[in-house]
Amino acid sequence: MKNILFTIIGTITLFFAGRNLVFGQAKADSNSTLQISAIKPVSIQSFEAFKASIKPLIEKMSAKQIVGLGEGTHGTAEFYKVRFWISRILIEEKGFNHIAFENDYSDSWLLNNELNTTTNLDALMKKRLLSIWQNQETKELLAWVKQYNSKHHKKVTIDGLDYVYITPDVEVLKQLLTKTPAVNLLDSMDVITKAAKFQDEVWEGSNHSEYKVNMDSVSKSSYAGYVAAVKLDKALNVAVLPQQVKDDCHMAILNIEQAFAPFYDEAAKLPEASRDDNMAQNAALIMKKPGTKMIIWAHNVHLAKTGIYNNEVGGTGGIILKMFPNNYFILGTGTATGTFAATKESRDTYTNPMAAYPLEVPVKGSWENLFSAMGKPVFYVEPSALNPQKLQKQMRFVGYTPESGPKSYDKTNMNDLFDAYLFINETHAPAPLK
Repeated sequence: MKNILFTIIGTITLFFAGRNLVFGQAKADSNSTLQISAIKPVSIQSFEAFKASIKPLIEKMSAKQIVGLGEGTHGTAEFYKVRFWISRILIEEKGFNHIAFENDYSDSWLLNNELNTTTNLDALMKKRLLSIWQNQETKELLAWVKQYNSKHHKKVTIDGLDYVYITPDVEVLKQLLTKTPAVNLLDSMDVITKAAKFQDEVWEGSNHSEYKVNMDSVSKSSYAGYVAAVKLDKALNVAVLPQQVKDDCHMAILNIEQAFAPFYDEAAKLPEASRDDNMAQNAALIMKKPGTKMIIWAHNVHLAKTGIYNNEVGGTGGIILKMFPNNYFILGTGTATGTFAATKESRDTYTNPMAAYPLEVPVKGSWENLFSAMGKPVFYVEPSALNPQKLQKQMRFVGYTPESGPKSYDKTNMNDLFDAYLFINETHAPAPLK
């Protein structure tokens, strides 16, 4: 029973630690079949230099409705930097108007509502973003969005695709319904509210070995919360409310159901939807609003067109691609050396202690090893042009934990994962908020 909680969301982003992988050896002459001419140098010395060097890639991205900007680790300053610059170009010049984070949906909804009026961006970020996003580089993006929105009629919206916490969903529903004819429906939320607080408490508590909980109690509480959420959604569907309010309420309730679902599904003996299925579904619902063009910031594993470890993990991007044929572009990012930020705690929360760790030397014969040996500090490739023979090599996928050695690799054909891949040879851990 206890394992159910751990599968709600966090463990699959921490899959990198503790796996026993068997590495296949690439043929000694396999690199000779790679088209090295496909490598395109990139400058990250300034925004303008970067913009000029990446222009052909921007043109391909801008032809799509959804652009995924991946990260090879959850804690690399340069990945945040280049994704901010790409997002800025797509917004300023190509009509993109949504940035969706690998962050809780309702927390991001609340952040978006408060962003344009806040006088303390640090406090807002610490309240509404998971620890991996609480850094100066993300703050630079949000500060820019705030400034952009102050000068433009067409605003940029911040979204979240995940379902980490449940209490923010309750907060969203109360904000939406308090001054409406459906305010009486808030009286039916007691079960949901109590179950949300309990599950959120257990989620955070499970990071600490001394925390003890009766998982049967969690299961019964979350099961009841799921049932109550479904009932509330039905009541709201027939309530007299503006359609936008209904849509926002439905998304908050869906987020509640996604978080409670592992307990409900086990009791009802139903197949459990994966985290990647749910994140793709959330993206599709946000995209229903006419004129939406979305940029997604998340880990390479989630945004890739297929999963890794024999499709056991990841693949949000592949599901999105099926929903939006020919309208999704994924850029992966990677690095070879330097430092990155990570936490030793196993559940992602607002308060994970993040610290800088050195990246281990890339595995011999890996993509990172190959790219580092080319002697170019920053470049991008389109895998289909680089790798026409569809060679497979080890690739590193670093999650929240400090693990960046052999256990964090999987043998992949880059062509299956990304439309383009940006490599920065030496990178650094981001600067934490003060």
